[in-house]
Amino acid sequence: MDFRNILANAKEQLGSYAEYSVKNITHICSEYGPRECGSESEKKAQEYMGEQLKNYADSVTRETFDAHPKAFMSFVPIAGGMLLASTAANLAGAFKKNKAAAASVPLLGAALASVVGEFGLYKQPLDPLFEKKQSGNVIAVRKASGETKRRIIISGHTDSAPEWTYTYKLGSKGVVTVAGYAVAGLFYDIAATAVSLRSKNSKLKKGLALGQLAFVPAFAGLFKFTDQNRHVDGASDDLSGCYIANSVLKFLADNDIRFENTEVIAMLAGGEECGLRGSKAFFAAHPELLNDGVETVFVGFDTIRDEEYMMIYTKDLNGLVKNDIDACNLVKNAAAKCGKDVPFGAIPLGSTDAAAASQAGCKAASFVAMDPAPARYYHTRLDTADNLVPSTIEKTVEIALQTVFDFDEKGLE
Repeated sequence: MDFRNILANAKEQLGSYAEYSVKNITHICSEYGPRECGSESEKKAQEYMGEQLKNYADSVTRETFDAHPKAFMSFVPIAGGMLLASTAANLAGAFKKNKAAAASVPLLGAALASVVGEFGLYKQPLDPLFEKKQSGNVIAVRKASGETKRRIIISGHTDSAPEWTYTYKLGSKGVVTVAGYAVAGLFYDIAATAVSLRSKNSKLKKGLALGQLAFVPAFAGLFKFTDQNRHVDGASDDLSGCYIANSVLKFLADNDIRFENTEVIAMLAGGEECGLRGSKAFFAAHPELLNDGVETVFVGFDTIRDEEYMMIYTKDLNGLVKNDIDACNLVKNAAAKCGKDVPFGAIPLGSTDAAAASQAGCKAASFVAMDPAPARYYHTRLDTADNLVPSTIEKTVEIALQTVFDFDEKGLE
């Protein structure tokens, strides 16, 4: 059957998928609340969405994986503690004329290792220090009616973040100032330590050590950067993305659409907020998705709220991982057909699940709709169901569906 005109003729339906999404996001936030990776609330929310997907998919599974949820953002206070200790060591070395300053080297090394390892590269160096919990991914498959020649994975993430204290209290400029202040202190400490260890000028050493005191408030402030005991509702980030994936399968089922040669998968990932743990686990558990000869593309949807800030990430994971340009063009061209000129961009700090897909060797793109300032609701208690924007969800459902239809028709050109 030729499905190319079905979406064009069914656009009046799209508002109902935004309503469906908002209704269910509201229910999840009210019934299950914040969803730390590995928590019972995350599991219940996944089971709730999985039950819905059973109405639209041929198979729905929840695959579990181990994670250490508090490890990821703990790089911030750990780095703060190491930098405070480094400052104390340099002061002792400068004013007491002992060898304490030499201790700054391993302390700064530990600070850098935690920052670069956990946040810079999204590795897991701190995991052994924190409690292990079990999270999961929900995988819903709508099979092709004939031979599977193409596969598209539409993804969102189910967990929510710990609150970013300074974003909530001070807004985007405040959190950027606090973070920038601390980063400047880190580089000052590295320079001061290097000079002090080489110099025999005691006056210079004392001056550099005293200069480090200017950054003590920033280092101490890192202990309050996130509140690990308060996770947010995560309505936009990223239940909205989950319901883009859910709505795609629902639309196909509602309109009795089953592609002859294209398999459509909704993958709702756990553990994105603690370092892409769910998407990494998904690709580690399914190497066959990349080795079975089926053309496969992954499109992640994250924080679907601010239509004026829609963007397709060609570079992910702090700008270090390149997403596939053909996958990005697939989404961009689909958006253009829906009347949106969505620009390409790079995420300078942070990451999305598309990065894990790209690292695994899957052609991937990431679609976001969030003020990158960041928005004041980002990772704060303001990310509630009341703060959703249904019109942005509706337009993104349209773009996601157009992406799926275009991929079925032509694949990645």
